[in-house]
Amino acid sequence: MPTEFTFTDLTTDDLARIRDLTETVWFSVTPGKSLEELDDEVDLRHARGLVRAGGALPGEVEEGEATPLMAFYSAFDMGLTVPAAAGALTRVPMDGLTFVSVHPDARRRGVLRAMMTDHLHRVHDRGESALAGLHASETGIYGRFGYGCASVEAKLTLGRGTELRAPAALAAQADEVATHVVTLDSEAALAVLHEAHLACAATALGTVTRPEALAQRWFAFRDHPKARGSAEPRRLLLARRDGQVTGYAVFRRESKWDDGSPAGEVGVAELGATDDAGLLALARRLVDLDLTAKTTFWSRPVDDPVAWWTGSPRGAGAQLYDALWVRLVDVPRALSERGYAEGAPLETVLEVTDEVCPWNAGRWRLQIDAEGRAEVARTDAEPDVVTPVGAMGAAYLGGRTLLAQVPTLGVTERTPGAVRALSRAMRADREPVPAIGF
Repeated sequence: MPTEFTFTDLTTDDLARIRDLTETVWFSVTPGKSLEELDDEVDLRHARGLVRAGGALPGEVEEGEATPLMAFYSAFDMGLTVPAAAGALTRVPMDGLTFVSVHPDARRRGVLRAMMTDHLHRVHDRGESALAGLHASETGIYGRFGYGCASVEAKLTLGRGTELRAPAALAAQADEVATHVVTLDSEAALAVLHEAHLACAATALGTVTRPEALAQRWFAFRDHPKARGSAEPRRLLLARRDGQVTGYAVFRRESKWDDGSPAGEVGVAELGATDDAGLLALARRLVDLDLTAKTTFWSRPVDDPVAWWTGSPRGAGAQLYDALWVRLVDVPRALSERGYAEGAPLETVLEVTDEVCPWNAGRWRLQIDAEGRAEVARTDAEPDVVTPVGAMGAAYLGGRTLLAQVPTLGVTERTPGAVRALSRAMRADREPVPAIGF
């Protein structure tokens, strides 16, 4: 790492330094946020900072104060829903990197590479997760460190009263789903939200789940009145069938008027359901709230039924963004924790290139049985496929195929047909849903 900086573990005593750095880097200030609330947003067990080795510069801090942080990152212990054998889904641990911040004075000195290396090596040493994930503030950064974009987010914008044309049988089932609104201002509301969140994650490929320990104080649900301006507090819309929660939406409205006519806007931050009937019932309510003119659905999968119920993604005003970036920290464990297409046994040798995590580099024999279960082991055999580790991260959820990484990330085929065969084995039945923000 750069010799003019040193790493340090961080504690609650460093929260003021963390706030000063992040506000300098992101120049996005939330009015009214306290250090106690910042403490809820940072898992200090995984937080690391860099300080200038020579200490503070003249005039930078008062005498006796701590040297300012020049860089900082933290992470959460999260879950990720991935393909399992026999067409099922399973949830695996994922280290969710967040708050990656480098002071303007520390740029172009290798600080970010030092932080990413430190983070990934610590994840590997802890051994709690074979995967790391993140949201990229700038898309050109994290591919350099072995991350691949594994899911795509669709933003849908629907006008008030948009007709959602579903098959008659499904529409009838949705009629049986009861929905009701709850304000997200109590422990009870947050508890039922987390229950719904986990239930929906079990049925939705690509879902990132919040840490259990933070379910009651997840920063995305905290409302700062000064920051939200004229928008209302966040609300929770629950879907129930036979008394059981089958779906949820986290939304808020902002009151607007246009020449005396209501023109309020609805923003849906999260929407999940255990089945299509629950999804349809929730979407119907969200596009027909009083005094509103449009509803924006964020973080929807690219094959979202909501878009197709309007007629097509074009009818829903779909816009696409990159969502979750996935990084394999432990290649053999990561490849064996997920499942593959059943009925098509496959044996192939992968040569993985990985500059940041050298323990991943080399040749791996991947053996997939007829049920879609895999075993991975070191081998000296000649490779069938040569791939950067980032391409395996991009293909991990089964949305982006490995074959599509040939022209974009430099996957190389040594045995004819090997990339196509592995692509088909890794491909999922549905597109992954985008990850929640973290």
